[in-house]
Amino acid sequence: MNRNFRRTLLPLFDRLVRATASLVMALVALPGLQAVSQESPQNVDKDRRFNAVAWMQNAAEYKVMTTQIYRLAILQLDKGLDDPTWTADEEQWAAGDFHSKQPAVILDVDETVLDNSAFNARNILERQRFTEESWNAWCLEERAELVPGVKAFIDAAQARDVKVFYITNRDDIALQATINNLLRLGLPACETTVLTRNEEAGRGDDKRSRRAMVAKEHRIVLLIGDSLSDICYGMDTRDQAERQKIALEKHALLGEGWVVLPNPAYGGWERALLPGANALNTARSTIDENSK
Repeated sequence: MNRNFRRTLLPLFDRLVRATASLVMALVALPGLQAVSQESPQNVDKDRRFNAVAWMQNAAEYKVMTTQIYRLAILQLDKGLDDPTWTADEEQWAAGDFHSKQPAVILDVDETVLDNSAFNARNILERQRFTEESWNAWCLEERAELVPGVKAFIDAAQARDVKVFYITNRDDIALQATINNLLRLGLPACETTVLTRNEEAGRGDDKRSRRAMVAKEHRIVLLIGDSLSDICYGMDTRDQAERQKIALEKHALLGEGWVVLPNPAYGGWERALLPGANALNTARSTIDENSK
């Protein structure tokens, strides 16, 4: 009896198991169920970069904020043009030899003129960290779009016969691609006005040397960036208290010529953060503690 049972039912059972396995595999292959069986991209909101990048891409507040900043920058530009003793650059101000020079504005590129949030979104979705290789590859794609408000500002500067320069820490390898990207979006750009980074050629990472290049022939009326290191030197320190001290001292001296764009995604501020919960203060804000 047991032998007959094994001969009769076990083959049926084996076929049933095989059929069930085939059915499961077919169901998993369906588009609606395949995502459930794999690591779901829906968990990207757990990435620490998610809120910052999502805000920059989606928030109406971000678009209104940058547009408003650039509209106010036109008023700052007019004020600076009317005053020949005005310069936004600390070293030019100290030298004091700028009064009769042609006026110019200097803008950072990334997150000041060009919106690279698509690159950051790609990294989040693909669970990739920032690398120089992937960043250079993105720059060479020439796909960045404009930060809201910047074109109206640059158009206004050109209408006032103000020279527009871009100082960027993109590498020389991306120079032509950056020029192409700016031209595609209707902005003036050429090899003499887009100053990329090259330590060996004397164009250092801190942008100080490149501001000096512009200052030789131009009065720098405005400095515009999303990081204070775009505007003054000393801000690359990882000492948070020192960054606050430098910012307050230099802003009191030349702040009317500075225009700063919001960038919660990355920057010098991030590198200076204390680790983990130590970066948070539940008692008070420390940003303006020395300004009272």
